[in-house]
Amino acid sequence: MIRALWTLAKISIVVAIVLWVAERPGTIIIDWMQYKLTFHVGFFILSLMTVVVLGIFIFSTIKYVLDLPKNIQRYNDIKDKDKGLKALTLGICAVASGDKKSANYQSIRANRFLGEEEPLSLLLSAQAARLDGREHDAATKFAHLISQKEVSFLGLKGLLQSALDAGDYEGAREIGHEALKQNPTQDWLLQVVYGLEVRLRNWDSAVKVLYTAEKNGAISVNKANSDRVAMILAQADEAGRSGNETNLFRLLQKAYKVDPRFIPTVTRLAGMYLDRGKRKAALSIIEEVWKITPHPDLVTLWGMAVPAGKEGDEAMARMRWFEKLLELNPKSVEGLQAAARASMEAGLWGEARRHLEQAESIRPNVNLYKLWAKLEDRTTQNDEAVREWLSKAADAPSERVWICSETGRIYGQWSPISDRGLFNTIIWDFPQGKTVISNDFVPKPSADSLLLESKNKRA
Repeated sequence: MIRALWTLAKISIVVAIVLWVAERPGTIIIDWMQYKLTFHVGFFILSLMTVVVLGIFIFSTIKYVLDLPKNIQRYNDIKDKDKGLKALTLGICAVASGDKKSANYQSIRANRFLGEEEPLSLLLSAQAARLDGREHDAATKFAHLISQKEVSFLGLKGLLQSALDAGDYEGAREIGHEALKQNPTQDWLLQVVYGLEVRLRNWDSAVKVLYTAEKNGAISVNKANSDRVAMILAQADEAGRSGNETNLFRLLQKAYKVDPRFIPTVTRLAGMYLDRGKRKAALSIIEEVWKITPHPDLVTLWGMAVPAGKEGDEAMARMRWFEKLLELNPKSVEGLQAAARASMEAGLWGEARRHLEQAESIRPNVNLYKLWAKLEDRTTQNDEAVREWLSKAADAPSERVWICSETGRIYGQWSPISDRGLFNTIIWDFPQGKTVISNDFVPKPSADSLLLESKNKRA
């Protein structure tokens, strides 16, 4: 609408000028050599405009004829570009769907219409080659992409994926770090490089990448802290295997500072304190974590730190020692079961029964009913009553175990790396669904074996 009004305004101005000139009388005289020409002003202006317009028309016609080959070439280039872009679109779709025949065909068309140096066409050719199993050709094309500054990251990404698919993790790590120089905040790239550092057990480099990934939000804070502790403990395991106790102790203290509630850290550090005769330091960290996270492994360590009692009074001293542990967390099923076990060793059947009843009211479990069976056998030697407790044990909910969150395999103890090479996937949880017991898992004696053992003792 505005354009039409502007055009109308220009026409009106021209008409107004023509009318103004036509209404003004006057002549224009041209005296040249022996010629003398006289023109009315309006006619002269009209003639001059006609000459100008005719000149412009002739010039445009000549220019059009001269530019015709160039215009034809430009038209063909536009058509080729459209065909090339269409081939790119179809080729990318073919790669995504895994249609290698179509991907190769469309990559050839894209190269033909856009040229082999076109970055997107080169990328399609590389992807089509990978899909077709021609890894060498793909690597060559990805490497060529790296030389083009604007799309070098795409080349690095392609080479990274090729290295990962080929199982060349060391090569993939180097490519990943090179790609991080160009895109240091890419979430997926940080995760891939971090995973490679962990797989290759390059703990120092992994910690640095983990810090960057956590800072950029590529890895959650909780996951980063958990992995950080696991890496420190992995280094501690290596130090322990090499016999470097000084470095082992330093690493365990470092892991404890990062997360003082992580049971594997506490048990290892407390065990080392006990080995060095630092009983008070061991009890301090055990008590601190027991108040928040009671765990069977802590019960074992607590039992190792029983103070020496009078001769012949060891069982009573042990019972009082576990009663002290129970006072730190009176509602802990693990503590109640440990106190009941110590009471049975001391021959205090009533105390043992009281502890078991309280534990059963909180969380029934397999080991609890096994203890009931053992208590029944010790006090009444009633095989039928013992079998009833064993029947309850068979139907009782499973207790928590060290289990791999990825494979469902059960382990006897926590390890930073599972027997399948997975890093930091072993957690303390209830087994769910189908599980597999790993070779290092040593199950506790069953209630049946306890009953048989008791019968043998009575015999």
